[in-house]
Amino acid sequence: MREQFLNIFEEQIPQLTFLDREKVIDCMEIAYQMGKVHNLEKYGQLKNTFEELLEMWGDFGKYNASRNHMEEDWKHQAGLL
Repeated sequence: MREQFLNIFEEQIPQLTFLDREKVIDCMEIAYQMGKVHNLEKYGQLKNTFEELLEMWGDFGKYNASRNHMEEDWKHQAGLL
């Protein structure tokens, strides 16, 4: 991965007047890891909501409301609303 970051750096920052290449690449790696963690958290939230949806789909008895209310509840739990 570091090699790909180095290539991005070379393509995007051709002149090194005041930038430290290693520090910029370190920042790229940190930003990548932060994005990866964020996406894993969102995936986990969607996965949990989907699993709950599968468990409750046939059991409308757990909801004392309409199907629209149930769908809105799932979308809210998944972070889609």
